[in-house]
Amino acid sequence: MGAVAGRAVGLLLLLWVAFRVLGQGVTLAPGGPVTFLHGVNLVFHEAGHVIFGFFGRFVAVLGGSLNQVLIPAVCVIAFLHTRQRAWTGQSLADVAVYAADGRAMALPLLAEGLIHDWNYLLGVTGLLHRAEAIGRLMFGAGALLMLGALAFLALDLLRAWGKASAPRVDSDGPSRVE
Repeated sequence: MGAVAGRAVGLLLLLWVAFRVLGQGVTLAPGGPVTFLHGVNLVFHEAGHVIFGFFGRFVAVLGGSLNQVLIPAVCVIAFLHTRQRAWTGQSLADVAVYAADGRAMALPLLAEGLIHDWNYLLGVTGLLHRAEAIGRLMFGAGALLMLGALAFLALDLLRAWGKASAPRVDSDGPSRVE
């Protein structure tokens, strides 16, 4: 029954985080678990600029957001058997905040003189006037990924619960419920 309790606590924790992420929309909310996750995502984002920097300016700028979503996606693939899927959706929702800010450029950057990735990317592609709509679309996709992950986790919890409450059969006697 310990595995069931652990899954239930994990699901409740992820539901709370998802609620906080979805509640902030395409704004950067200060404090709390979302800010912590944003900091984790930011490390992968900045590394993406370096990793993809060999493929030209556009891909280098895109590489930050791309890497920020790819790292959790790779982790999801690696940990599929443990049903760890929620991070990719949260990370995509985090990128959505940055993309939606592409035209307004109100979010603080890490240092003076840096370019705003999504202002550049959407400007080059002629989509800067659609920054907020693109951010909302990305946020919606992230929300769907998070909700799908939570649904899978809930199903896993139900399966574990059913398995834990099923009668056990001992080889030396009749079935018994523990």
